[in-house]
Amino acid sequence: MPTVGPSAQSSVSLLRLKAQKRLQLRQRMGLLKHKNADEDLSDVERKMLDHELAIAEELQANLLPRKVPQIPGYDVSAYYRPSREVGGDYYDFIEIDADHLGILVADVSGKGIPGSIVMTETRALVKSEAVRTLSPAETLARVNRVLYHDIKRGMFVTVYYAILQLGKAVLNCVSAGHNPMVLWRKASNTCHLVNPNGLALGIDKGPLFDKTLKEQKIQMFKGDRFALYTDGVIESMNRNNEQFGQNRFYLRVKQLADKSSSEFLSLLVSELEAHQGEAPQHDDITIVTGRTVAEEEPSKEPIIEG
Repeated sequence: MPTVGPSAQSSVSLLRLKAQKRLQLRQRMGLLKHKNADEDLSDVERKMLDHELAIAEELQANLLPRKVPQIPGYDVSAYYRPSREVGGDYYDFIEIDADHLGILVADVSGKGIPGSIVMTETRALVKSEAVRTLSPAETLARVNRVLYHDIKRGMFVTVYYAILQLGKAVLNCVSAGHNPMVLWRKASNTCHLVNPNGLALGIDKGPLFDKTLKEQKIQMFKGDRFALYTDGVIESMNRNNEQFGQNRFYLRVKQLADKSSSEFLSLLVSELEAHQGEAPQHDDITIVTGRTVAEEEPSKEPIIEG
């Protein structure tokens, strides 16, 4: 029996991935489902698809914050690059009160206009509920109770939501099935994963979601950095179908953590682009990061709860 070498296997895998993406796009539009995945779209079908993607792109662009908050004692920045094919990321900064800032990164499983509509509702619900409580778990629990009844079965939204208490430099974190937050400690030059338990929004109507969701408090000290991100970062692929990967991402966070947040993102994104090369971008890329730069240290209480 003939064998296929590693390079040929990678090429076959990439072709299958592209065919799968085309089929997913066609199914999302409801276009000619009887067609084979490797058949090209007609000019009319392509125009319809481009029109939907343009609408979804505009909806998504309107979700993002107009600016990153400038906060004394903190250096915060964000990066977002949409994928033409899929879409679905969202990040936000929510001014809860004078001493609390909500920081959120989310990723919806749905694509195109359906995904953008779900994310639009999620954003509205989070903004409405966030100002009513300083518990990130309670905020997401309230959002889930409403979203569950509106979202199509099989769709869901992963969310990482942290509330930063500005005066004490404490992050109260919760994850609804999202990637873990990376925390870099300047004093020890070590990276830690902050990954509290939780289900994605829209999967369970309430009881299991509420029971599973856990908060975790993190005390930050001067120079410490946090990084939130979506799947598009670690799953970024090159022509050989090789992902950027979690370990490489964590290593680069550690190596770049002591730089300003804008330079941190610039260098990190440059490495992602170098890895990707000429390969197409198959998912949105979102990174939100921040570090403490206050001259006065916060309380030395060793807060790492959860």
